[in-house]
Amino acid sequence: MSLPPRDAPGKDLARLAALVTRVRHGGWAGVSDEELELFPRLYRRLSTLVAEEETAGQDAAELQRRRALLLEAHALYRSRTRGARAFLAMLWNLYLVEVPRAVRREWKLVACAFALLYGLAFVSGVLVRNDLELAFSLSSPQMIGTEIAQLQKTAEGEPFRGNFNFGMGESPSAAGLIMAHNMAVGVLFFATGLVPPLFVLLLAINGMMVGSYTAVAMHWGQGWSISSILWCHGMLEIQALLLAGAGGLVLVRGWIAPGSWSRRHALTLESARAMRLLAPVFPMLFCAGTIEAFVSPHAPQGVRVAVSLASLVLMIVWFGFGGRGEDPGPT
Repeated sequence: MSLPPRDAPGKDLARLAALVTRVRHGGWAGVSDEELELFPRLYRRLSTLVAEEETAGQDAAELQRRRALLLEAHALYRSRTRGARAFLAMLWNLYLVEVPRAVRREWKLVACAFALLYGLAFVSGVLVRNDLELAFSLSSPQMIGTEIAQLQKTAEGEPFRGNFNFGMGESPSAAGLIMAHNMAVGVLFFATGLVPPLFVLLLAINGMMVGSYTAVAMHWGQGWSISSILWCHGMLEIQALLLAGAGGLVLVRGWIAPGSWSRRHALTLESARAMRLLAPVFPMLFCAGTIEAFVSPHAPQGVRVAVSLASLVLMIVWFGFGGRGEDPGPT
């Protein structure tokens, strides 16, 4: 729908007045997409006409009428932009367009963190698989000692559940504790991302812990059982933590390597990018905590594996294909 020629202000005002009346009585739901696009353009035209009338000062009554229409149009338009539909549209754009684009743009940082954590998990797993005693050097001796005691108490033929031995009735309270813990760890990963050596150390500790814990269970033939529990929720949880750390690294990059920008402007740009990396972290940790409390300890092994694979596919589709098409470039 094109705007009429500028020499027809009366027609513009009539169209805007008609739209304002319809929205006032029926809300925005009955307005077409064409009219939604036209409304702010007519509003801007009226603003110009009011300014011209104030300068000319020829018709006080007409100026008053236009001001009243302008104020009402302004109020209605603000109600629309602040409404639920606009909020949902903003969330849709953030999570399905901006977030996946940000993850793909920062793939090198994410890939390096991924490679370090999983590389060390694999190496420590192989070492502990060949020499059980190494587990006490590569991971927390207390954690390994507790795990071995739990494995020794596990009856033959019974799947190893580690610390996931609470009943379904305890799952709601466990979910709250798990989510609070996950959120705190997410903040920790972001904070250590601001100090890269600490972030590398944190990745190393967690990678060796995952590899050692799994390999110890393998000595009792329980590696597959505990892995299906850990990765049921860990598929989302660990990737979320890596994104949190990458967000911190992005901010550090703005300070260390501002490029042609001033350091202040570079930090402003990198803050927006870091926030897009952080945006999915806490929703992912919330979902991981729910799975960890209600699915990982109680579901059959096949269900746990299915949930883990479904989480993996979801992330690949989300981060790999979300926001494809016309890309405005780095922002």
